[in-house]
Amino acid sequence: MNFKKISAILVGVMVLSVLGGCGSKDKTPVAEMESKYSKYVKLGQYEGVEYVPTKTEITDEDIENEKSHLISMNTARHEIKEGIATMGDTVNIDFTGYIDGEVFDGGSTNGAGTDVELGSGSMIDDFEEQIAGHSPGDAFDIEVTFPDDYYEESYAGKDALFETVLNYIVESEEPVYNDALIASATDYKTVAEYEEATRKELEQNASESDASTDRMNIMETVINNCEVTEYPEEELKSRISQITDNMAEQAETNGVDLETYLSYYGYDADSFQTLVKENVENYLKEKMIVVTIAEKVGIEVSEEEVDLKVQEYLESSGISDKETFMKTYGYEEEDLYYEILYTKVGDYILEKAVPVAATNTDATEETTEE
Repeated sequence: MNFKKISAILVGVMVLSVLGGCGSKDKTPVAEMESKYSKYVKLGQYEGVEYVPTKTEITDEDIENEKSHLISMNTARHEIKEGIATMGDTVNIDFTGYIDGEVFDGGSTNGAGTDVELGSGSMIDDFEEQIAGHSPGDAFDIEVTFPDDYYEESYAGKDALFETVLNYIVESEEPVYNDALIASATDYKTVAEYEEATRKELEQNASESDASTDRMNIMETVINNCEVTEYPEEELKSRISQITDNMAEQAETNGVDLETYLSYYGYDADSFQTLVKENVENYLKEKMIVVTIAEKVGIEVSEEEVDLKVQEYLESSGISDKETFMKTYGYEEEDLYYEILYTKVGDYILEKAVPVAATNTDATEETTEE
């Protein structure tokens, strides 16, 4: 049964506004949010928040990993159609699986072929061993028993037969890591140029990732410093209802009732409603505080910024027009404005934050988490 993850559904709905922009048409979406939320928010410290900057160091090992990836991407693949497959070889096979004489879901390659490294343990116990000793072109049966703890319970402990064909043995030819490889496979001419550019790129990516982590950590501190005295009741109920309705639709799509669908993930109706309510309140708390800070410091979002954001989404989603995108993902105008507002407030808070050196306590906590 192909269930979709509850977490993905929750996250998807959390980032959307199910109410959209209501109220006076003279107000911008940001002004509408401010009028809805600011009266319920008591701001704490959001400027001058102390934080320990994240600093990711790029090591020689990171460069070696990039080199290995480059070599792997340029490794030649040869299909050997003679000889005998032995443990340690990679082979390409096709198979059709049967349980109790019937073909079962997910048990066949459907002629597409699949690579298997003999001895890797990627297949069911004894599967790979029964391929060894055969030659390309051989057709043979593989008989195995699914483990009792197999993730698909309907197959657990069952005997299975796989009608198998060994297509070919895979032989890989790695290129020599030298200037010639660099010149042919990259935009650089020499190993030295490539490694220097790679290090700079990794450092830039690490810097951006570190800033994102710092922003997230500081934002969490700011949210904890502030208080929401009350949630807009209509929006709270509407969001909870939206998520519950979405979950019911997912259950129907999978051909089960909601209770069965929830039980698959370890929830009953009450625990699921508690989870949904907590997620909605956490999202609303963050949103209400961000909007209120934006109002206090005068951060706005222009129509031009929203247009650029829409264009970015259209390009990444492959959807050609805004109306279709908004309908497909359930977006309202307010959502677009808020996503931009969140980023701008996060940047503002990070800019106003105060970096401090890590203490022994910080180092101990980091080591414990790892």
